[in-house]
Amino acid sequence: MAERANLVFHNKEIDGTGMKRLISRLIDHFGMGYTSHILDQLKTLGFHQATTTSISLGIEDLLTIPSKGWLVQDAEQH
Repeated sequence: MAERANLVFHNKEIDGTGMKRLISRLIDHFGMGYTSHILDQLKTLGFHQATTTSISLGIEDLLTIPSKGWLVQDAEQH
């Protein structure tokens, strides 16, 4: 592995532009091969977090538009 990177931890959401900048910095510092490994690990972490969070919603948690209330009533009857 390359020498220790001068990267700073940021606990924030990254948009597409920010991700491109991060990937560019990783490639510049670590090279394409190791950056590919880092991105694979990041993808695996994302899938793991998305599947283990398990957020569930009930019908009471969702807002109903008053003009569409008949849809909910119809669905509950069937």
